[in-house]
Amino acid sequence: MPKTRVGRPANRPSRRHEILEAAVDLLAVQPPDEIAVSDIAGHCGMTPAAFYYHFASKDEILDEIVTGFAERWSEAVATAMAGVRSPDDLAACIDTVLTWVEENERPARVYFVTAVGATSACESTRRQVRNELSKRAARMFREVAPGQDRVRVAIAGLGLVTLLEITARSRLELDPSYRTLGPVRFRATAGQLAEALIR
Repeated sequence: MPKTRVGRPANRPSRRHEILEAAVDLLAVQPPDEIAVSDIAGHCGMTPAAFYYHFASKDEILDEIVTGFAERWSEAVATAMAGVRSPDDLAACIDTVLTWVEENERPARVYFVTAVGATSACESTRRQVRNELSKRAARMFREVAPGQDRVRVAIAGLGLVTLLEITARSRLELDPSYRTLGPVRFRATAGQLAEALIR
């Protein structure tokens, strides 16, 4: 992966954040292979040369967006899981996470929809976050359902994280299951599925 450039003259302010925001705007509605560096640069009112001053490639910016969102996603899910004291709290956990996804719709759409499979670094980040959250969920299930078999708890942990990812993607894409159920029933159904993982 190319190294990020850090050294800049003191009199030249960084527009790195603007470029990231422009890239998120575009990537939220189009896959990476349909967006050129010139599109990103033009969206924030600069030249491609100015883009390359801050980023070595389109892949570098995509990896940075995915990594940044992955950290926020991991924190949001961990915070929601911290409120689970019994299986009855799992529906509220799903609801909290889906609300957070809706509040962060543009970067969430990049992470869960348009950047899927875009680069090996993106997929590695996504896999690492899924594994870490699955372990955290398994620990949570051991606390809220003591006496459960360790294998079942590990599977339930992975199941919860997978359910969160699928519901987030369904909501962002407004897929047929989301449209058929509608927002309220979709959330309720996801909550019931979460509870079923450990009952």
